[in-house]
Amino acid sequence: MAFGFRIEPDDPAPAYVQLQRQVRIAAAEGVLQPGQRLPSVRATAAELGLATNTVARAYAELAREGVLVTRPGGGSSIAPRDALDRPALERQRRERLSVLARQLVVRALATGLEPEAVMESVAAEFAKRGQPIGRDAIRIAPVDDEPALLSARNQLRGRLVGISGGPQIVEVRLRFLDGSEAVAVVTRASLRRLGLQSGGTVVAHIKATEITLSR
Repeated sequence: MAFGFRIEPDDPAPAYVQLQRQVRIAAAEGVLQPGQRLPSVRATAAELGLATNTVARAYAELAREGVLVTRPGGGSSIAPRDALDRPALERQRRERLSVLARQLVVRALATGLEPEAVMESVAAEFAKRGQPIGRDAIRIAPVDDEPALLSARNQLRGRLVGISGGPQIVEVRLRFLDGSEAVAVVTRASLRRLGLQSGGTVVAHIKATEITLSR
């Protein structure tokens, strides 16, 4: 089955970064197998309405990382299994899982669901797909020390330039001093607690895929 790219208009990441991310995750999850060909640069650019240079940059950087093998005139394919950087792909997979888990928890808490109900629902969905899990299979990973998360080297200062969403969960758009932007999903309660308003200054504490806000 041919692999299909997509561009998310609400994702603040540049298009070439989105393409790279999709290939890494698909390779980590086995959706893309070693040796599998990717659509050509021109075909991908035409399908997504992107410049060929944008797609070529994504492919070139993936090739430098060792995720892709690119041959002149022969297209690009996923690197052989023994050449893939498995630890890096596994990190991508776990980062994606952390994002999905965080989104689930935030939305569950915002709607007043109890943790036990959420876990039972998740377990039921796994069981429906032939992957039953027992309560003793759930392990809680230790939480990183807060000082490491909030260290000065992980801080980006800027302004909150937009707030949109519902009564419980909102997306806030941040613009940093270098002109770059990011989008974070937070609760209305967090905004009120921090006293954050559109146009106000904000500090983003960033660790991997996690962003924590403060004033």
